[in-house]
Amino acid sequence: MKNYKILKMCFLCTALCVGATELAAQQTPIFTVYRDQWSLLNPAALSGHYVLNNRTMTLSATWREQWWNVPESPRTQWLNWEWVQEKFNSVWGLALLNDRTGKIGQTGVYGRYAYRMEMGRRTTHTLTIGLHAGLVQYRAKVSEIEFPNPADVALSNVTTLRPDIGMGAFYQHSDKYYVGISVPQTFGFFTPFRQENFEIGIRRVPHAYLVLGGYLDTPWLGNTTSFAEPSLWLKYAPGGGLNADANVRLQVSELVWAGTGLNVSMGQAPGMTLHAEAGVLLGEQVRIADGQLKIGFGFDVGLTHGAGRSLGNSAELNVSYAWK
Repeated sequence: MKNYKILKMCFLCTALCVGATELAAQQTPIFTVYRDQWSLLNPAALSGHYVLNNRTMTLSATWREQWWNVPESPRTQWLNWEWVQEKFNSVWGLALLNDRTGKIGQTGVYGRYAYRMEMGRRTTHTLTIGLHAGLVQYRAKVSEIEFPNPADVALSNVTTLRPDIGMGAFYQHSDKYYVGISVPQTFGFFTPFRQENFEIGIRRVPHAYLVLGGYLDTPWLGNTTSFAEPSLWLKYAPGGGLNADANVRLQVSELVWAGTGLNVSMGQAPGMTLHAEAGVLLGEQVRIADGQLKIGFGFDVGLTHGAGRSLGNSAELNVSYAWK
C-alpha cells in the first residue's frame, strides 16, 4: 500500500506544477501499436489503410489500459476520422481524445489539416506538412489529492479549457519508406488552478517525435500480400529524457499480422518494456466489397526490476474501418 501511494504521487508530479516547483515528463499519450495511431503522433502522417490499400476514408477507435497493478493508472481513449482528398492533395481529420491519470484528466476535440506535395518524377516522393488544433478540457480532482500538509490545503475540484496545437512533417519514398518529425503541444500552454492562497497548475511542454520505417517485401512467405514493417519511434520530453520504441510487424497474409518490439527509456527512470501485438484485417472475407475492417491488440510487459515491473502490464485494443 505504501508503494501505491508513492506511485500515485509520481503520477501527480508528472502532470502538475505545485507552488513554485515545475516538473516535466512525458505528458502525451503513448501507444503500443503506434503505427495505427499515426495522426495522433504526427498530424502530417497518413493512415496505413491509404498508403497500403488506397482507402481514402478511415474511422478508428483505441482503448488503452496502462500499468494494471496501480490504482487509477493511465487510461486513454482515442476516436479518429481521416479523409485523404486526392483531388486537392489534402488530408482532413477530426479526433476526440480522452486521457486520465489518477486525479488528473483531459478531454480534447481536434481538427486536422495536411497538404501533400509530389516531389519526384521517375520515383514517387511525397512530403506532407500537417497541423492539428483543438480545445482541451483539463480536470483536476484536487479535493481528493493527499497533500503533505492537508490542514493547509482546502481545495475543490476544478475544470478549465485551453487550446492545444501540434505540427508535423512526413516524408514518403516510393510508398515503401517513411520518416516523420512532429512537435505535439507546440506552444506549451500553462493552465493554472487558483483557489484562495494556493495554486496548482498543469504546464504542457512541447515534445519532439521522430518516426521512421518502411514496408519490405517478404517473398519467402510464398505470397504477394505479405510484408515486414520495421519501425522506430523516438520521443523526447524536457525533464523526461529520451525514449525509444523499436518494433517490427509482419503481415503474414491478407488476413493476419503480428509483431514485437522493445521500448527503452533513457531518462531519469531507465527501463525496458517488451511489446507484442497481433491482429486481423478483414475485407472480402466478411463480404465487405470496398472496405477494410482491422482489429489489433497490443500488450506490454516490463522487463526491468523496480518500477518497471511494479507498475504492471499494459494492454491496448484498436479497431478501424476504411473505405474509398
